[in-house]
Amino acid sequence: MTQPGIRTGTITVDFLTPTHRISAQMVLRGRVLGDVLNDVRTSFIPLESVFLSRLEEPARILKSFGAAILSKNHITMAIVNVGVEMALKAVSPAYGSRKAYGMFATIPGFEIEGTIEFVGRPDLHALLVTNVERFIPIMNARAVMCERPGTNFAGELVFVNRDFIGLLSLSGEVAQG
Repeated sequence: MTQPGIRTGTITVDFLTPTHRISAQMVLRGRVLGDVLNDVRTSFIPLESVFLSRLEEPARILKSFGAAILSKNHITMAIVNVGVEMALKAVSPAYGSRKAYGMFATIPGFEIEGTIEFVGRPDLHALLVTNVERFIPIMNARAVMCERPGTNFAGELVFVNRDFIGLLSLSGEVAQG
């Protein structure tokens, strides 16, 4: 049974690995993308309508496939621009008010800027060390390739694999509204 507020359907995602961009559709089967990525019971995710390109030439399609499977261990980022409501669960106000903070992170080959939300006081140690979620949601994110600063990837929502994070810092609280 599908929980209230969780939509079924298909979402288009750009997955970045250390070497490739994989643009594909995922059938969520009543779950949100964040839950699928953070599900420790699965190591691979099934994809449909898959387009593969190299990071250095993200617009040049090397191959396309009707279906494929992707190892979550190799995903550095998952970028969502349409259907963000199918990517994250709505958080109940009963858990407290969420505050957004500007953030900057590095992962191999990229510098990422955007906003991250916390309930209560922001705690980077808890986020990276004690948090059970492997993929951290960053809102309104932009990832710039270090070796090609003219090449960047942006999304309304980007999930960053914390296993690849080298540096993470916060700036002040971001005004919302």
